Amino acid sequence: MALLIKKFGGTSVGDTNKIQAIAQSICESKEAGNDIVVVVSAMGDSTDKLNNLASSISQNPNSRELDMLLSTGEQITIALLAMSLNEHGIPALSMTGSQVGIVTESIHGKARILDIKTDRIKSYIEQGYVVVVAGFQGSTLSHTGSMEITTLGRGGSDTSAVALSTALGAETCEIYTDVPGVLTTDPRIVPNAKLLDNISCEEMLELASVGASVLHPRAVEIARNYGIKLYVKSSQNYSNGTLLHSQIKPLKLKRGRLELTKTVNSLEVLEKQAVFNISNLPDRPGIAAQIFESLSKDGINVDLIIQATHDGNNNDIAFTVNEIEITKSIEQCKLITNELGGEYEFKTNMTKLSIQGAGIMGRPSVSADLFDTLSQANINVRLIATSEIKVSCIVEINNISKAIRFIGDKFKLSDSQIFVNPTYKKQDQPEVRGIALDKNQVQVSFRKLPDKPGVAASICLALAENNLIFDTIVQSARERSLKTKDISFTMNKQDREKANKVFNNLTKKLPGSFIEDGPSIAKVSAVGAGMPFNVGTAGKIFRALANEKINIEMIATSEIRTSCIVLEKDCDRAVNAIHNYFELEK
Repeated sequence: MALLIKKFGGTSVGDTNKIQAIAQSICESKEAGNDIVVVVSAMGDSTDKLNNLASSISQNPNSRELDMLLSTGEQITIALLAMSLNEHGIPALSMTGSQVGIVTESIHGKARILDIKTDRIKSYIEQGYVVVVAGFQGSTLSHTGSMEITTLGRGGSDTSAVALSTALGAETCEIYTDVPGVLTTDPRIVPNAKLLDNISCEEMLELASVGASVLHPRAVEIARNYGIKLYVKSSQNYSNGTLLHSQIKPLKLKRGRLELTKTVNSLEVLEKQAVFNISNLPDRPGIAAQIFESLSKDGINVDLIIQATHDGNNNDIAFTVNEIEITKSIEQCKLITNELGGEYEFKTNMTKLSIQGAGIMGRPSVSADLFDTLSQANINVRLIATSEIKVSCIVEINNISKAIRFIGDKFKLSDSQIFVNPTYKKQDQPEVRGIALDKNQVQVSFRKLPDKPGVAASICLALAENNLIFDTIVQSARERSLKTKDISFTMNKQDREKANKVFNNLTKKLPGSFIEDGPSIAKVSAVGAGMPFNVGTAGKIFRALANEKINIEMIATSEIRTSCIVLEKDCDRAVNAIHNYFELEK
């Protein structure tokens, strides 16, 4: 007899007919001899309607009262589904997050799960009940000792389901949605998007974090950490869907720490890196493609690629290579600048420092802590590139042991979590597995910042202290001779106006700097575990966009992801172009 955890999203329980259809499928599974726990979201767009009700009363509703209001949506669904199951002759009962024992942080609106007290739910399962649980919610103790309702934030029902799977010891969790599983991209943009049979949690974390809405990153993070087999299936048919699998050794669950694993779980140090900066390039479609196609034809394996915002009609592109590639890289840069114009410079004996951890997502303070730690060690940051689960920077440093000591102490990393010049076994995986699109972004640049330690830290700290989430940070060295640099990043559209006061204070503290807003943009991200092992993947992505005459506003890469910021008007064409170029429909 298997214990199955099944989660149904808002569209799957959108009306009573759908709820009755779900009840019928649960009956069949129960009659096959399985124990079942069901997690459900609020019906359809109920949560949006509740948020609108709150907004009609207050533009800034009290967070406690908002959680009280929003938690009612799921309670309607669990009661209706339990009623339907009982009508089918299946004993069922509904439980709110607090009743089922989900204990969270004392934070309203985006609480993380600390623990699940499973005695009560296990008792009902042993008695043969189907337990129907309200997703998206839990409870905490206030400073006075009274119980308070909390909500988990966007995608919280996914998180509830995978957390329950972990606490109850279930091997498998099934997420039912209105799509057949994880697709190569959004089928509303690319009609021939293909269903993936399986995908690694690492790839799904990147896709979910940059716009793929089929699963919330926090749910993927829990499945990855504790080795839960996570299936994404359609609630409309009986297809196998997509299996998510973890590539790490499962963690041991600790009481009171379910979702609070370490924010940063590793530091990677790569020595003997060379940084090339090609400046004053013409700003037109195809330039990035020409550069990285030239490099890949000579077998040069590029690591980080960084393109900041435009400067008039010119642009700069920086990239890193291992020093063993330096002679070939110099030759190619000469050819590139002879053909395209501009100038190049390079710097050897550089080091790449990268902190990694799924806990970085949604925590702007992590980047700030890294840059502040380097500043305290009097280490200047030359280049920055971030993803949602990794922050990388290139530093000019000879004392590697000092940097390791400072960062290790800051993030409480053991020796076993610090990797110096690691080597990785080549994986026979596709270089591009899927493409995500995020249209909820704006582009902001700090221009002419002083090139000295602590500048990046001061910006990130100011944003983090005001709970402003920033993303896709890139730092260029556009005017090294003038000892200035630019830092560009994207942030949520709804946060841009709230950031004005922070930006104004920062520019006053950083003489000569100013803020520049970019045009309406979107972020297109290609993800694939095979990317580090295939020379020239980035060049192919840039060529796909160049063929459609789509200009790239910014570039930021990590090991398994390449993100391009493009004009919003071009974003759907960009997704189609990359999807077709890599023949993902096959």
